[in-house]
Amino acid sequence: MKTLLLLILWGTIGNHTTTTGPGDGRIIFENECAKCHGLDGTKGRFGAKNLQKSKLTDAEYLKIVSNGRFIMPAWKKRLTGEQINQVINYIKELKK
Repeated sequence: MKTLLLLILWGTIGNHTTTTGPGDGRIIFENECAKCHGLDGTKGRFGAKNLQKSKLTDAEYLKIVSNGRFIMPAWKKRLTGEQINQVINYIKELKK
């Protein structure tokens, strides 16, 4: 019985989807944001803005990503503050 319990617990370790690494902003962007903004941020699907031409400040990005805008969903309940900042940093990298 102890062996079965240990195997079950061992199998659940590492199955968390929370991201914390430096490249995770890119991963989150590619999985969630690119659907409308495109992989390079220029797609503009469903009225999404071209992120490479955006002149928003970090504070404006934080507000929009956290709370949503028009049909863009709010991400503050789905992502941590750290993850949102990673996405914002990745968006700024798209401009370079």
